[in-house]
This record gives sequence, structure tokens and C-alpha cells, in this order.
Amino acid sequence: MEESSFKDRLIDELNYRGISNKEFAKKVGISSGTLGMYLYRGSIPSADIAVRMASVLNSSVEYLVIGKESGEKISQNDSKKQWQIREIANIVKSLSDSQLEHFLFITREFKAAVTKE
Repeated sequence: MEESSFKDRLIDELNYRGISNKEFAKKVGISSGTLGMYLYRGSIPSADIAVRMASVLNSSVEYLVIGKESGEKISQNDSKKQWQIREIANIVKSLSDSQLEHFLFITREFKAAVTKE
């Protein structure tokens, strides 16, 4: 299986987050033409631009550039699962203490229900 590239991961993140190319370029502080180089020509951005991109996407530079989180070993087949885990972690980080307690309760109940199937 072919490994995904920077541009593939960037496109996936933009699609998932529902961010238009124009909006993303503006948030990152680059022109649409520069973004096009990364999306369509396969160019890799400089470190400072990659950091801004990751920040806007609530992702990591490591994931965008090499497809892995720092210190993490994942196969191409695991990339969707890793992305889902990151998304859940991002949601959990945004919850208040009370919301987190409810989330844990719901999650445990869900796990128990699907384990019985």
C-alpha cells in the first residue's frame, strides 16, 4: 500500500474540518497560490509554515509532515484509527470536569453494550 504524502494528509485534514482552501490560507497567513503548491505540487512547507498549519488544524507538525505523532509507530492501515484517537483526545481536552464525568459514563456504558453483542 502506498504511504500517504504531506499533501494527502493536508487535504484529508482540510476536508475533515470543513475548511476551505481560501479560509485555511488566510488563517495560516499564506497566499492561496502558496497553499496550492502544497496541495497540488507536493511541495513541503518551511518549518514555521508547517507549525502554523498544524496549529490551525489542531494537529501536529509530525503528523502532517511524516504521518506519525512524535515517538509513535503506526502503519498506513492505522492512520484512520490514529486520527480518530486524536480527535477524541481533542474533544476530551475541551470538556469541563462535569462534562468529562458524563463523557466517561457514556463511554463506559457504550463499551459495555457493544461488548455484550
